[in-house]
Formats: sequence, C-alpha cells, structure tokens
Amino acid sequence: MEHMFYYNYIPLPTGADAMSKLIGEPIKVHRKEDSTITAFIWRKRLYRVNEVIGWWREPSDWWNGKAIRLFVRVNATNSSTGTYELYQLGESWFLSKVLD
Repeated sequence: MEHMFYYNYIPLPTGADAMSKLIGEPIKVHRKEDSTITAFIWRKRLYRVNEVIGWWREPSDWWNGKAIRLFVRVNATNSSTGTYELYQLGESWFLSKVLD
C-alpha cells in the first residue's frame, strides 16, 4: 500500500525525492496588485514563480508578541525549475527550504 505524507495539508514526495535543504535567508518578493507572488530574489538571483503549490499559516506564541508565519510553497525558475518554500514574518520574507 502506498502512503501519502502530509505537511500542513500539502503532500510531500516520498522515497529518495523527499529531500529538502533548510535555508532561512531573507529574500525580496515581487507581487501583483492582488498579492499574488510573481518572483523572488535570493542571493542576487531572480526566480520567476511558475505556480503557487499551496499556502498555510503556522501558529505562534501570539501571547508573547510573536507574529504568525505565512508559508507559501512555489515552483520557480532560474536556470532550472525547483520547488521553494517561502515564509512571511511581519513585513519580511524568507526562503525557508529548497525541496529537491
């Protein structure tokens, strides 16, 4: 029987394809007027977003003044296409993970 694993309601690949690299670096996000993410800049390179795969919010210790993080998983292209997990904390954006 094949099993599906879910991380915040988004299915992840299984087996050898289930690798990711934690990054945690700041990025610059470009958005349309309707807030749709169109591209982001990471390490001085532009990544064009082809598809928003999913998004979710992660709760935080709001009673301690910590903001809720908005996560967005996208397929984006630079020299090749990859899957990236971005998050917004306050007004700042960060690259959380690169999924292989």
